[in-house]
Amino acid sequence: MLVSDIMTRNVLTVSPEASVQDIAWGLRIRGVSGAPVKDGDGHLLGIVSRSDLNDPSRVGESSPESGQTTAGEAMTPALFAVRDTDSVLDAAKRMVETGTHRLVVVDSEGHLVGIVTPMDILRVYVTRGGSLES
Repeated sequence: MLVSDIMTRNVLTVSPEASVQDIAWGLRIRGVSGAPVKDGDGHLLGIVSRSDLNDPSRVGESSPESGQTTAGEAMTPALFAVRDTDSVLDAAKRMVETGTHRLVVVDSEGHLVGIVTPMDILRVYVTRGGSLES
């Protein structure tokens, strides 16, 4: 089974200038826990998560409700990616190796095409009777 079979395709992305207040609202409305940060040219810069928004070292004295901090300031600049053609098992291994809770999914040209989370992988594991193999 491939990452493209389980990934979320309509990914919420935010600009580095977006306020943490707007991001918190967007995450809540979409029911997701994080969003990739992209610049105006579509380049991936990082990822911002609910954890980032609640981390005083990232949002400073402001809180997500004040909206004074931007995505560029609050985001985690490291992104871990998998290709849409990678296996689900490889994606699971990458999450374990990197200790991350979400992987951006890119196509062969490096464009963002989705996101995969542990819940996506767990859903496959449970519905397939404990197997992540094809």
